[in-house]
Amino acid sequence: MREYDGIIVGAGPAGASAAYWLGEAGKRVLVLEKERLPRYKPCGGGIPKAVFERFPFDFSPVVEREIGRVRFRFRDGREVAADLPGKPVAMVMRDRFDYHILRHARAEVRDGSPVVALRQDGDGVEVETASGETFRGRYLIAADGANSRVARWVGLRRGRRMGAALEVEVPADDALVEEYQQTVLFLLGVPPLGYLWIFPKAEHLSVGIGTFLGKNSAMREILRREMARLGVDVEGHPEHGHPLPIYLRRERLHQGRVLLAGDAGGLVDPLLGEGIRHAIDSGRMAAEAVLREDPAGYTARVQRTLGTNLRWGLRLARVFYYHPEASFELGVRNPRFLTLFLRLFAGQTTYRRMALCAPFDILLGLPRRRPAVQPRDLNGP
Repeated sequence: MREYDGIIVGAGPAGASAAYWLGEAGKRVLVLEKERLPRYKPCGGGIPKAVFERFPFDFSPVVEREIGRVRFRFRDGREVAADLPGKPVAMVMRDRFDYHILRHARAEVRDGSPVVALRQDGDGVEVETASGETFRGRYLIAADGANSRVARWVGLRRGRRMGAALEVEVPADDALVEEYQQTVLFLLGVPPLGYLWIFPKAEHLSVGIGTFLGKNSAMREILRREMARLGVDVEGHPEHGHPLPIYLRRERLHQGRVLLAGDAGGLVDPLLGEGIRHAIDSGRMAAEAVLREDPAGYTARVQRTLGTNLRWGLRLARVFYYHPEASFELGVRNPRFLTLFLRLFAGQTTYRRMALCAPFDILLGLPRRRPAVQPRDLNGP
């Protein structure tokens, strides 16, 4: 049986980040991924470029677009647009992005190797793959996604609530490429407790719908209807649904020598539905906890840093999604609040700062609310 300092289950951004930092510390690292790599992963793929600075290598080969403008459209057609100076947000395809990090990791990678059993004792963790191979590590980092089998096996994340997303990759004609080449669109007020999006990629659009504080059985119908109104035809293109493990409360993220990172730890943003940056950061924190041999310290650190910020995000999400009309009128149309939100989207501020500043920014910005134009509805009345 081969032995390692750390075994990582899952090769997404959390697992790849953990593998990179453990490898840089000179540890023997094994990554077990159930799919063949690189693998397609449904995801809007928007990420603040500041996240790239966590690593000492270049991400430009996997950047599909850089975003310099955001459009916010309400369900009745009113729309507000704003510039993002410096194009601080990048669009990526997850298969290429995740694999890019993993390729830089000094780790042994076994793809097509789903883990089917796990046993741990006081000295380490032993796993078995579907092929019957067994491996042993001093620690195991579970980065196996929203439906983490490892988390269930060790008794963590029981009774969790999930949001949901549905995404379609749509080929874009010249007119759509021109319209969205540096622009993202958020459609608010539909569905309840979520939004729809259009994110541009190099040769197509990623469009989707997400509900973050509940589920909606009409997601497919809403997506098709609203995208048709915007001139985007999703009919006939594959739809990819996936759960969103929204952060709702403090939870234990370790059990014995097993640590949960990324979506496996329920670290998805309650307002934006974004999880890439938290996956990358929690992956590094998990690696550093392994180096210190301090799993309990990992839970405490994640909850003190990422968790504290996401709890503020949850408070804002409840206000925003339960009161969409007021949020659009008092928030999106408010130049001071909108600037703060755009800085959040770009990874340049925190939810805590946003929540503390919001009351003052809303009041001070009310006299200068942006006009909400009503663009032509391509298929509407």
